[in-house]
Amino acid sequence: MPTDPTRPDYPSITDPARPRWHFHPPAGWMNDPNGIFQHDGWWHLFYQHNPGGDTWADMHWGHARSRDLLHWEHLPIALRPQTAHGELHCYSGCCVPDAAGGPHILYTSVPPPPGLATQVLAVPQDAACTTWTQHVTNPVLDLATHDGPAFDGDWRDPYVFHAAGRTFLILGARLGDDSVVALYENPDGNLRSWTYRGVLLRAPVSRVTFYECPSIVPCGDRWILFVSPCAEMEWHVGRFDPDTGRFAPERSGLFDAGHNYYATQAKLAPDGRILAFGWVRGFASGRGWNGCLGAIREVRLDDTGTVCSTPLAELTALQSHATPLPAATLGPEPLRLPLAQPDSSRGVVSFNPQPGAVLWLELAGAVVRIDDAGVHFDDRPVLPLAHNGHLRCEWLLDRSVLEWFVNERACCTQIVTHPTPPTLALRAEGDVRLETGCTWTMSPTPATALSAS
Repeated sequence: MPTDPTRPDYPSITDPARPRWHFHPPAGWMNDPNGIFQHDGWWHLFYQHNPGGDTWADMHWGHARSRDLLHWEHLPIALRPQTAHGELHCYSGCCVPDAAGGPHILYTSVPPPPGLATQVLAVPQDAACTTWTQHVTNPVLDLATHDGPAFDGDWRDPYVFHAAGRTFLILGARLGDDSVVALYENPDGNLRSWTYRGVLLRAPVSRVTFYECPSIVPCGDRWILFVSPCAEMEWHVGRFDPDTGRFAPERSGLFDAGHNYYATQAKLAPDGRILAFGWVRGFASGRGWNGCLGAIREVRLDDTGTVCSTPLAELTALQSHATPLPAATLGPEPLRLPLAQPDSSRGVVSFNPQPGAVLWLELAGAVVRIDDAGVHFDDRPVLPLAHNGHLRCEWLLDRSVLEWFVNERACCTQIVTHPTPPTLALRAEGDVRLETGCTWTMSPTPATALSAS
């Protein structure tokens, strides 16, 4: 896979499917975002990466950094499989400070079959955190000595969090006929010794194949647990008791209704916001690149304890050329409205549907239908949504990536193709009026390279 932009076979930025302002590596495969942390004014993003091809294989940790979460610098690959020491893949994990404040990567090290995965540490070799090496105390968790139940070999994706001044770790595991999120505690903040505390979340394998990439963050007096259950992304809201190690879910839902959004890792920003980083998947192979970061989301809870998400506030810095949309009463004939920039736009439209009305929005071949039952994204299951006569629909379109946000509660990410410049088409049955609307052009954010990887 070429990584030199001067080579003629380097993946083309003019590829009509390749996003212009969603982060992705220069070439090769990208999946799960990993180890998001802030250090010396920089946001660091790691991600699962195959630098040698545009399909899943040979998992490395790619690395980039940003001052504003919009414009990124590509950094040297942070972790490569240590094949000389029997490591086949560097799977997902997190990056957190130890008790002394130094950042540490904690990830799942996967050996060739029939070896069993272990959880290992890596530490930076320079003050800028651009080069990393495995810690001498590895592994810090293995199935033979973890002092917990006999989990099956699929045991991975560690995520560290803090509660009541204590340090905990969760990861996905298989326990008999159940998929579980297992909980561990570190007694001294050194991230090297862990005690098994129990199961945080459990579901039969018949319903959940595996809980991948769990992450958990506090929100007021509740906690939001995100899981990727080998299906659409889920959230679970409840209380976590650090003394008992028990998490009691009170509400649950889908974080994204589409096939194309996965592996969210949540992070508390220094300003108190909860930020969610997710992977957009489902691109065709053979283009030299595959996968990108979804639009970073800000997450909160409403008064009912339901998770709400909106695009990152900083995205407004990329907006220009506002195009207001005229108010109109909708009917069965589509009302077609031009976009400020057909393949790279943001838009917000507001409606006041009356009971019994049905509203359709169509953009770049994707269809959203909203009725009294809720929101239907193409062929996806309905997402219940009580709109009380007010609907706010927002989209982000970046070439082949389309993200919907309906009343902040129903979200869907889709891969789209649009051989002709797309327009927004609106139609309705019953009493529906377009009250306000606006679209903007989104500026590209080409990433720069600090040095060759």
